[in-house]
Amino acid sequence: MRHVLVFAKTPYSKTPYDQWLAGTGIEPVILTTTEFAPGYAHLPLVHAFDDYDTNQLVEKTALRLAREHGVEAVFARAEADVVRAAQLRQLLGLPGQHTASALAFRDKVVMKDHLAGGAVEVPEYRLLDSAYTAVEFVAEHGYPVVIKPVSESGSLGARVIRDEDDLDAYLARPWRGTSQIETFVEGRMYHVDGLVVDGEVVFVHPFQYVNDCLSFRDDDWVGCLPLSPRDASYGRLVKAVGAVLEELPTPPHTAFHAELWITPDDRIVFCEIASRTGGGMISAMVGHAFGIDLDKEWLYAECGLPSTLGEPGYRPAGCLNIPPSTGVLEHLPTGGAPDCVREVSYTGRIGQQFHGGVKSGLYLAGYVVDGDTEDEVAANMQAVAAWYAAEVRWRPADREENAR
Repeated sequence: MRHVLVFAKTPYSKTPYDQWLAGTGIEPVILTTTEFAPGYAHLPLVHAFDDYDTNQLVEKTALRLAREHGVEAVFARAEADVVRAAQLRQLLGLPGQHTASALAFRDKVVMKDHLAGGAVEVPEYRLLDSAYTAVEFVAEHGYPVVIKPVSESGSLGARVIRDEDDLDAYLARPWRGTSQIETFVEGRMYHVDGLVVDGEVVFVHPFQYVNDCLSFRDDDWVGCLPLSPRDASYGRLVKAVGAVLEELPTPPHTAFHAELWITPDDRIVFCEIASRTGGGMISAMVGHAFGIDLDKEWLYAECGLPSTLGEPGYRPAGCLNIPPSTGVLEHLPTGGAPDCVREVSYTGRIGQQFHGGVKSGLYLAGYVVDGDTEDEVAANMQAVAAWYAAEVRWRPADREENAR
C-alpha cells in the first residue's frame, strides 16, 4: 500500500480523503486537530493534536510517520500548514512545493519582494520592524495605510490606519507577530482562484467580493460571486494572476487563491496570493458553479494520479460566509431556506458563546446559492442573508458564562 501524508485542518465532510483515494492504492496518513478528529476516526492512520497551528509535535509526528510509512507525497490545503508541509517535503526529498516557494506564497513581504517592479502593480510596502518604521512610512506616503501580519489569512489582524489616533491605538497594542505596513488601495476587491498541474494553469476564474473582507468586524457577511466571462474585467484579472504566477516560484502542482483590487481609475493592483484553495465556502461554490472539486484534483496531482478534470461547465453560483454575533447562540435555522440554497454549513452549536467575527473565512453559517444569472445570484445572496438574520437567535452571555 502506498501512502500520502495529509495535514488535515478541515472537517471530514469537506475533505473525505479516503473516499477521494478509494481504488487508487494510496492510503492517507492523517494529522488533524482534536476538533476535527472524530470525523476521521474510521480511518486507520489518524493523529490528533490540541493547539494544532502552533503545536510543534505536529511536525515531529509528521516526520516520524512519513519515514515509518514511506510516504510518497505530502498534501496540505490550509494556510497554517503550507510552510510545515513544504519543509517536510524538502527534508525528505519529496516532490512538490519546497520552503522558498511556500514562503513566497505565505510571507507578504517576501511575496511583494518577488513582484515589485513587475507586470502587476504592488502597493508601497515595508516590513514593520518598529514604531519608527511606521512613523517614517506615514511621513513618506501619508494616511491611510494598512498594517497587517505577514503570514495570516482571512484579514486576521489587519488594521486600516486612517489618522494619527488610529496609529497611536495600534502602536499601544500591536500585533504580537511580524507585520508589514503598506499604502491603502482604494478600489473594489476581486479574487481569482484556480489550479496548476504540471506547471500549467488548468483552471482559473475571477470572482468579485460582495461586501468586503473586513465585514466580519461589523458582524456582517462577506460573499463571493463569479464574474461572467463577458465582464470587461474577466480577462484582465486572469492575465494579471498569470503574470503573478510567472514571477513567483510557483510549485508544479498547486491550487491558488489570489486577491487584487481594481481602482476607481481602472488600475489592477495586487493584494496577495496563497498556494491553496480559498477559505470559507469558496471551494464549495466552485464545485457547484463549475462541477470541479479543486481540493480533490490538487490531491490527485500531488499523488501523481491522473486528473479527473473534464471540461468545466458553468452555472452561476455564489457563496456567503456569515460570522457569529456576540453572545450565546440560541437557535440556528433548521429548515425553510430559500429555494436557491444549494449547500449549508454550520460551524457552531446551540449554547455556544461567541465574541463576534474573527476572520473573513471563519463563518458560523455558510451558504452556496445559485440562480440563472450572476445578477440573480447576487439578489439571492442578499435574500438568504436577510432570511438567516430573521431566523437566528442570540442572547447576551451572563456573568458566569463570561467568566469561563
